[in-house]
Amino acid sequence: MKTIVRINIDNSMNDLDINIENRNIVNLLNKIANNKGINNVRQLYTWNHGNNIVKCYGWYEGVDSTINKHELIPNGSSKFLEEDSSTILLYGDIFLLYYGDNNRIKDYSVSEYAEFTEIINEGFHDCDTDSNESECDEESTDGEYLSGDEGNSDIEHDFEIVSSDEDKELYIDDNNY
Repeated sequence: MKTIVRINIDNSMNDLDINIENRNIVNLLNKIANNKGINNVRQLYTWNHGNNIVKCYGWYEGVDSTINKHELIPNGSSKFLEEDSSTILLYGDIFLLYYGDNNRIKDYSVSEYAEFTEIINEGFHDCDTDSNESECDEESTDGEYLSGDEGNSDIEHDFEIVSSDEDKELYIDDNNY
């Protein structure tokens, strides 16, 4: 038994223990997929991780209901796809397998994929960081966003939060197109 990573279409992930010995990996992944794209699963991308390789299997064609919401790590190498691995739209379940010496599959877990993602992205976060500022803006209890400048009296807040049930009413577009 080997552990592999499955990324579900809702971006949740889980470890799968599967019996890969003497099996065609594509046939096996097709059988265990909860959600599929069009045609058979294919090897889509690879990334080098030291002396090992992470291989991504999945579908690059499918229907809207099976779009996978996960964004892969960038700069994956593909034999047939031109789009960067972090921007391509994939369908169905995505499988990540870890190959070591002699092209043998090794155990690979969600936590190991998370660590690898951090290494590839070099700790990149969506928020800009500076040594004198907080990492990300935080929301206070009254709905205002705090940016680490709360103690600065020179900053004025010239906004008002307005909420009305009128804003929730739907309007009909009567224009002729």
